[in-house]
Amino acid sequence: MSPSPERTLTAQLDAVSSANVADIPLLLLVARAGGAPVGANERLLVLSRALDIGRRPTGAASVMPGAVFLDDPLASSKHARLERNEDGWSVLDQGSKNGLFVMGEKVSGERDLEDGDVLTVGSHFFVFRLATQDQVAAIRKDLASPLAPVATTSPRLALQSDKLRRLAVSDAEVLLVGETGVGKEVYARALHEVSGRKGKFVALNCAAIPRELVESELFGFRAGAHSTAQAGKPGLVEEADGGTLFLDEIGEMGRETQTKMLRFLQDRELTALGSTRSRKIDVRVVAATNRSVMPGSTDGLRDDLLGRLGAAPLWLPPLHERREDIGALATFFLSRECAKRGVPPAGFEAAALSTLVFAAFPLNVRQLEKTIAAAVALADPREPIGLRHLPETLPAPPPLAATPASPSRLGETPSGRKPPEPAPVPEDVERLLQLHKGNVAEVARSLGRQRAAVWRWIKQFGFHPETYR
Repeated sequence: MSPSPERTLTAQLDAVSSANVADIPLLLLVARAGGAPVGANERLLVLSRALDIGRRPTGAASVMPGAVFLDDPLASSKHARLERNEDGWSVLDQGSKNGLFVMGEKVSGERDLEDGDVLTVGSHFFVFRLATQDQVAAIRKDLASPLAPVATTSPRLALQSDKLRRLAVSDAEVLLVGETGVGKEVYARALHEVSGRKGKFVALNCAAIPRELVESELFGFRAGAHSTAQAGKPGLVEEADGGTLFLDEIGEMGRETQTKMLRFLQDRELTALGSTRSRKIDVRVVAATNRSVMPGSTDGLRDDLLGRLGAAPLWLPPLHERREDIGALATFFLSRECAKRGVPPAGFEAAALSTLVFAAFPLNVRQLEKTIAAAVALADPREPIGLRHLPETLPAPPPLAATPASPSRLGETPSGRKPPEPAPVPEDVERLLQLHKGNVAEVARSLGRQRAAVWRWIKQFGFHPETYR
C-alpha cells in the first residue's frame, strides 16, 4: 500500500526546505507526574556524545555537562545512559531500582533507540528524536515565542510553524492540510495574529452548511437575489475586508462556488449575488482540508484552485506523530479548565500521563482537549488527574514502578480497561507483511501496536519488509 498523498507531498517539501540530514539527536521532556509543569527551557535537550540521567543530588544543578538530574523519588541516582554507537543511539539501564522503560517495555541492559521512542524514567516521560539543523532552530524559535497557544517541540510541526511565521508577513494564500482535530483553525488564527492585518479573522466551515448556501454566505446577496432575499446581506468576504478569511474543509465546497472563489482570488473583486457591480476587497484567504491535495485528484478540490491557494500546502502532523507535545497540551488544557472553576491545577498522576502519552487519539488535539475537560469535571479539585478520571476507551498504560507510599496511584489499572496484549507470533507478523506488501505502518495499524515495537519484532524474527513489496 502506498503512503498517503499528504505524507508524500510533505516529505518532498521537507526535503526541499531543509537540505541537511536529520541526524541531530534530541531528548524532549514530555511531562512529569505531579503538580510542577514542565518549563519551556526544560523541554529541549540537544545530545552530543553521551548523557547520563538520574536523581538530582542535593544542591546540584538540574543540567550539567553530560548529565540531566531529575527531582524524582522514583529515579535512581544513576538511572539511564544515552550513548552514540556505530549504528546510531542506544540507552542503557544503569541498574535503576524502579526500571527503565522504552515504548512501555522494560529495558534489561542496553537497547537501540529509534526516532520517536518514548522513554520513561521514574515519573518522567521523554521522547527521543532525530532532527535537522533547520528543525532544531525552528523548535528553539517556537519555544522562545510560540506561534500557537502551546509551543511545539515536534521537529516537523516546528518547521511548519516557522514557514507559517514567514508567510504571515506576505499576503499569499495558505492551504493547511491535516486530519480532523489537529488544530488547523488554531494555526490559521495564529497566522492572522502574526500578520499584523487590521481587519477581523472570519471563519467559515464549508462542511457545516448546505453547499447551495455557501456562495451566498461568502459573497452576500442583494435584495431580490432569490425568493427569500427580502433585504440584502453582506457576505463573509466583505466582513473579512482588511483581515483574514479562513475556509475550513474547503474540499466540501461545491465546484461552482470553487470557480467563483478562484475568480475572486485572481482579481480580488467582489460581486454579490443579484448584483452587477463589483468592488475591490483586501482580504487574505487561508484554507484548510483533511482531503487529498495532490494535483489530479478528484477528491474535492479543483487543481486550479489548489494551485492558487498555495504551491506548497502545509501539512500539520497528527497528534500520535508528535507525542512530545502531549504533556504541554494536556497541561495547557488542565490549567484552562481549572481556571474556569477557580482552582489551581494539581497535575497528573504518572499512570494517567502514561495513558495520555501512548494513546492513539484518532481525533487528535480536539480529543485530548475533551478528555482533559471531562477528567477535570470528574476529579476532586484538590487531587491530580488519575486513571479513574480518564475514559475507559483509552488503552491501559504500560507498567510503571509504584512508590512505597502510594502503590495504587502509579500502578492502578481500573476494571474495564483493556490489558496490554502479548507480542504476536512470527507467523502473524509474516502474514501481515505479505498482506500489506511490506508496509510496516499498516502492519502496526492492524496489530494496534506502535510502529517502533513492530520494527523490533521484525528484526527479532529476522524478516525483511522489502522482500514482500
